[in-house]
Amino acid sequence: MLKKGVPQVSVIIPAYNAEKYIEECVLSVLRQSYQNLEVIVVNDGSSDSTLSILLNMQKRFPSIAVFSKDNEGVSAARNFGISKAHGKYVLLLDSDDAYLPDSVSLLVETAERNKAQMVSFNFETLFPDGSIGERPVEYSFPDVKTSTGHECVEYIYAEHIGYFSWAFMYDRQFLVDLHILYPQGFALLEDALFLNKILRQCSRVAYVSKPCYRYRITEGSLSKRTSLATVDSAFKSLSEIQRIAHSEGSSIRFDAHIVRLYLYIYTLLIDCPASKEKSKLRHSIRKKVLETCSRNSFQLLCLSDKIKLILLKVFLLDNTHNIKDCVKKLLKKSSF
Repeated sequence: MLKKGVPQVSVIIPAYNAEKYIEECVLSVLRQSYQNLEVIVVNDGSSDSTLSILLNMQKRFPSIAVFSKDNEGVSAARNFGISKAHGKYVLLLDSDDAYLPDSVSLLVETAERNKAQMVSFNFETLFPDGSIGERPVEYSFPDVKTSTGHECVEYIYAEHIGYFSWAFMYDRQFLVDLHILYPQGFALLEDALFLNKILRQCSRVAYVSKPCYRYRITEGSLSKRTSLATVDSAFKSLSEIQRIAHSEGSSIRFDAHIVRLYLYIYTLLIDCPASKEKSKLRHSIRKKVLETCSRNSFQLLCLSDKIKLILLKVFLLDNTHNIKDCVKKLLKKSSF
């Protein structure tokens, strides 16, 4: 039984054509040992049986609040869910993922003990073959208890933390006071833009190194990234992130980080059909990387021979057949 005054937690789940996993997702919340929960599911214009499944679950579990809206994408659904939330804390859960047992109680305890506005937590990865593996971030989770938001951003740049907004718990009033919404109109790296904005306003982030979340990689999750519109939206997101970082005085680590991301979306662009728009976008990405590499701070960074070779191929030889394999080998441990 919960003690009097235990903070309420609002769990927001955007759901679009999520019939395959939505019940398992919601049940992972309802089965938490922490019970002062508000479950808000936003049906984002699904055309499958997602809404029917949710309404049937709502009959069994009246604590589930189900809202339906026209399809506008995950960012709009999250913003809508946050506007309906009442809890002291907000968690974001993707409809094909799940919380691990007893995770919410650990996150709330960590937030309360450290008076944190955000809590960053570790996660595990569920692969299409059913195996459980490490999170798709290159280095180990930060071995710290608390930090400032700016320090947390640097952990992201060093790839100790990935660009996953669902891998944080947020103080709801902190979100409301900032008036920072999820950016709409972005099909990729919208989480990156959101986190770069919000963490720069955060005075205290707490950390939970124990995995609290199961992140599912589905077979179709990567294919949606290879359209020209998707790459273009990712480029606009990165350009805005770079503008924000430079306005505050970016670090050498950031310059290396942003080059790595530009290389990543360049590999996605290679798979897009030839067009004038593709040529223009390719030129824009190359220009951004060359500008970043010409900055004095970036020149201080000791690049490995492998990265130098990739830059040579991408921006001098432009041999697309070799670029894709080289860059993907470099980035194989990363996921954005």
